Amino acid sequence: MKTANLVLTFTCVVSFTGTHAKTGYFWHITDFHYDPLYTSQGDTRRHCRRADERGSSGHHRAVGRYGDYSCDSSLDLIESAARYMRTRHSENVEFVLWTGDIIAARYNANEDDRYQAIRNMTDLLSRTFSSHFVFPVLGHLDPAPSESLTNLWMHWLPLEALQTFKYGGYYTIEQKQSKLRIVALNTNLFSMRESNSPQTRSQWLWLNTTLDKATENKEMVYIVGHAAPGSDSRHGYDSASNANYLRTIRRHARIIAGQFFGHLHADTFRVIYDNDRPVSWALLAPSVSPHRDPSGSSNPGLRLYKFDTNTGKVLDYTQYYLDLATANRNVGAAEWTAEYNLTQYYGLHEVSPISLHNLADKLRIGTPYETTMFNKYLRAYNARHDSSDACDGACAHQHFCAITCLEHLAYRQCVEAAASALAAAGKSSPLVAPLMNTLVILFIVVMFV
Repeated sequence: MKTANLVLTFTCVVSFTGTHAKTGYFWHITDFHYDPLYTSQGDTRRHCRRADERGSSGHHRAVGRYGDYSCDSSLDLIESAARYMRTRHSENVEFVLWTGDIIAARYNANEDDRYQAIRNMTDLLSRTFSSHFVFPVLGHLDPAPSESLTNLWMHWLPLEALQTFKYGGYYTIEQKQSKLRIVALNTNLFSMRESNSPQTRSQWLWLNTTLDKATENKEMVYIVGHAAPGSDSRHGYDSASNANYLRTIRRHARIIAGQFFGHLHADTFRVIYDNDRPVSWALLAPSVSPHRDPSGSSNPGLRLYKFDTNTGKVLDYTQYYLDLATANRNVGAAEWTAEYNLTQYYGLHEVSPISLHNLADKLRIGTPYETTMFNKYLRAYNARHDSSDACDGACAHQHFCAITCLEHLAYRQCVEAAASALAAAGKSSPLVAPLMNTLVILFIVVMFV
């Protein structure tokens, strides 16, 4: 089915190819952070843009064609990702989830230039997936919903979805034949700045109505957004929105087949509990953009999911990555590589709340086996960039708390409990000071984000 047919009826629009097939695939790509001003002659002190020769000392290091860990994405990097995705399971790809932050954080161009950059990325994906639907959501760096943005993506979205997207940046895609519904959220509306806006109130009402309708129609649901719930990310949910979201997921956990987010530029997951019972999960994909922060760097990543097209059950995924340093040294094209397969890598029998709960429990640092498992997790978290030295026992415990304690208060209590236990065991423990430092940073982040 070609995108030209999107002018047909809503029911026809959402009838993806292979509706009778048991198994299909979909891509999840996120956080392009495309910088039109990136240049391999750029200066890392100026975000890999060209330096003003008059003000440059001439001592900055060279940057690569495919990007730099200190900067946002080059066009060559994103085009290499698009070329690679065309080669993988193209005949069985059902759709693409594109979860926001399209433009670089520091691309402070005028509105026309920013829209042109988004248009360029949209055109690239339209050429890459000429026979597939791309479902975009808004990240915190993206423009607010508008007529211009709606027109830009109208070839991918049916009319009913465009109406809510134009107003609030959220929409749903109904697939009556496969009984799988995609719910695309504008998680920007869950921030402290937007939490009391009319658009936010409308999204909450719409979300509950949509999930109630899905329950009545015996549909399964994918929830898709930019930022995941939890406490460990900037530009995330405020406390009230976070609690409301988790209540909503618990109430409708039976029909939610998966939650898919980006934003953290890292490969991780979340488990949602109801009375200590794991009832739902969220998978966070690493960014296409390379990334560096105080805890380490990460390579660019792409993710391809395998799922049951009738029920929406996620069966597995394959994570791909680009070794950025190697790509920049090579003269030819960038070589994207399969990094790992979820079920094989972690020894999972299935992708479910209980299996991911059990995996999270194995990430606690205490035995050599658990340390080995956490190191595997950390390699995946950074998309094969070696940052193991940047994560001590306190850091490892913070990962566990982020995965399993999504309520803001529970997260703080989880981190505090470990600090207290270590302090009681003896102040000489090498983990006490780092963990207390982590707590200080945590409280600062919670107060000011």
